[in-house]
Amino acid sequence: MSPCAGLSVVELAAGTSELGLGLAGGVPGMVLADLGADVVRVVGTPAPPIDASVPWGRAWHRDKRIVVTDDRAEVLALVRDADVVLAYGPETVVEGRGLGERDLRAGNPALVYARCRPSRTAAGAIEDYGLLVEARSGFCTQLAGHRPGPIFADVRAPGVGTASLMLTSVLALLCRRARTGTGGWAETSLYDGMLATLGCMIGRSERAAPEIESYWEKGSTFPNFLYRCADGELVQVWFGGKGMYRALIEVLGDEPSAEGYYTDQMTGKLGERAARWASFFATRPRDEWIERLRAARVACEPVFGPGEMLADPHLAAIGLAVPRADRGHHDVLVGSPIAVRPTAKAAAPVSGHGVLGGLRVLDFSAFVAGPLAAEVLADLGADVIKVEPPEGEAMRAAAYAVAACQRGKRSLALDLGAPEAGPVVQRLLSWADVVLHNFRVGVAERLGIDEETVTRLNPGAVYCHASAFGPSGPRASFPGNDALMQAVTGFERAVGGAGNDPLAATWIPIDMAGGWVAAAGVLAGLRARIAQGHGQRVDTSLLGAGMLVHSGVFERDGHVVRGPELDADQTGYGPGYRIYRAAGDTWLALVVPDERAWRALRTLVPALPATYVPLRGGDADAVAREAESVLAAAFPAAPAAEWVDRLHRHGVPAEPIEPLDRDGFRRGVLDDPVNRRMGRVVAYDTADWGRFEQLGPLLRCGPEPGAGPRLMLPRVGEHTVEILAAELGMTGEQIENLLTAKVVRQLDDSPA
Repeated sequence: MSPCAGLSVVELAAGTSELGLGLAGGVPGMVLADLGADVVRVVGTPAPPIDASVPWGRAWHRDKRIVVTDDRAEVLALVRDADVVLAYGPETVVEGRGLGERDLRAGNPALVYARCRPSRTAAGAIEDYGLLVEARSGFCTQLAGHRPGPIFADVRAPGVGTASLMLTSVLALLCRRARTGTGGWAETSLYDGMLATLGCMIGRSERAAPEIESYWEKGSTFPNFLYRCADGELVQVWFGGKGMYRALIEVLGDEPSAEGYYTDQMTGKLGERAARWASFFATRPRDEWIERLRAARVACEPVFGPGEMLADPHLAAIGLAVPRADRGHHDVLVGSPIAVRPTAKAAAPVSGHGVLGGLRVLDFSAFVAGPLAAEVLADLGADVIKVEPPEGEAMRAAAYAVAACQRGKRSLALDLGAPEAGPVVQRLLSWADVVLHNFRVGVAERLGIDEETVTRLNPGAVYCHASAFGPSGPRASFPGNDALMQAVTGFERAVGGAGNDPLAATWIPIDMAGGWVAAAGVLAGLRARIAQGHGQRVDTSLLGAGMLVHSGVFERDGHVVRGPELDADQTGYGPGYRIYRAAGDTWLALVVPDERAWRALRTLVPALPATYVPLRGGDADAVAREAESVLAAAFPAAPAAEWVDRLHRHGVPAEPIEPLDRDGFRRGVLDDPVNRRMGRVVAYDTADWGRFEQLGPLLRCGPEPGAGPRLMLPRVGEHTVEILAAELGMTGEQIENLLTAKVVRQLDDSPA
């Protein structure tokens, strides 16, 4: 039985744009349908004109029943007995028509109602178009493009983040409903969604070391290691694994490193190598380099465009490429990034307060995606124990990852490889409701935390493996990280723009997406455990998260259908959805959603063609390009702020682009009083950094608030003795023996 079998879900999407909401408006319902729910999508008339040539909905709404109606009574009949409502659109269309949370839950107290509201910050409200949210916040200036100035950063941050928040909230509230019998509400926005992808990017400390604070202030200076080969194709290389740096140097024939990877990174020698390696890779074709590098166990991936990976047999093998027949066409769509199946009979149900109060989570993961998933569960009220080596997990050296992914956990420092660790591990596995790790395939078996062992010791546990390429298939054993996934899933190509070299986002967005997907997977597993009375196995992957970002792209009759694509100048998708340069080197973002707005725009720019063509690539592509040229020539006549004022007075959506550097962007988020009031930003004391500010828990759920998340960052082994004694029932003598043998470590009084 599927985790969401028997659930009725209604998407209220009247008055919204597929292009504007992006993944937020379609992916939560798509994943719930993939997990077995019956999903009805309600849209009004007429369809948003700007969406006429946007094909993404064919993928996102593939298993939904579409109802086109403006009749409130018909909508109310659909939601009367629903389990879940996903509501989008302006407040005049939703709350103004009696379709808000209070209206619908009054007659259906068991309803789970998730609302994507228009975004609000101290600067005011922003319409539901991802581009406008990015412009107002200054996000368009946070990635260096192929030309000076802001760019249309096609990373889809608002859409993928909001989809993650909606899906995670709904699944968490369904778990709570199964325990209490009552529903609840969740609320988010495209602005919240954008922030949900930026956890590693936003932070500010009182006294962190200069190299730590510099990352939050100025961004990453780490090379990307993307190279063009002799055949003109591109390859992405990563060598963060043990021995990979030395192996890569040997394969390339470069001079050996006397000091090693970390020293070369600190002294700048790594950057020098990265630059000269370009000439090395230019000597052989890509396939030959990939063969040689993989033979040496160096991680690498080809750089593809969005959708090209759908043809790889591995995706079909693990369910990430799904064939469908549609009106005589053969389609291949991106499949669900979450797989859940039952294991054994379940234990007693969890009881507690809040959304996940009383839930016990064992986090063996490292790096970003796995730890972020566990942090999301902690934010929802779970008790999370982070198990890490006595010297600390691999990402302890990367303070931004610790800050973004470890909040609210307790740290147990344990040498999993030590023979004496066995009894401790077994007690931990028996204690947990959820066991989570992101080790490479085969490592968990070696460490004694594999599914078979967990199921034997704790039949009711939800076991989640958040892998790189999935648990099986031809690529299962391949190492993976954010950079490799940006390359192979088409992310870097999309950001680079038509005909340009690819660009990688530096704030590890695929890792972040992977964490949210894994959190949703765990919650789906918990919901299935409650409904079915069995423990559950959950599989997610970085590959699945990366494919989800461009899940609107699909293959039809052997050809990739991408929809709107970024131009070579990195300005946007066409005249009605892009950014423009204005006088004084100021910039603005423009959205022309319909013919009325196009006519209003023509009163300001009379030379604009009369035909409404907001996007490039359709039958009227020539007209769209002419319109772009006309507008690009007109806007430099006045500053962006003046144009935005004129456009607003004519009812045309537009926003000025804030010219913010990295420090200005983070300050704009952290110092916004609305963000602080809503909990988007939190501040608390840390042992090593003093007062620390960062993005807070972005999941806003009710009506039962619970105790709230624990605002703290655990140091290595800070809670070791507490956990061994209180949670595992070990005696003082047993604990002392483990400490003496250095199987476990308890933090001393000095800063870590």
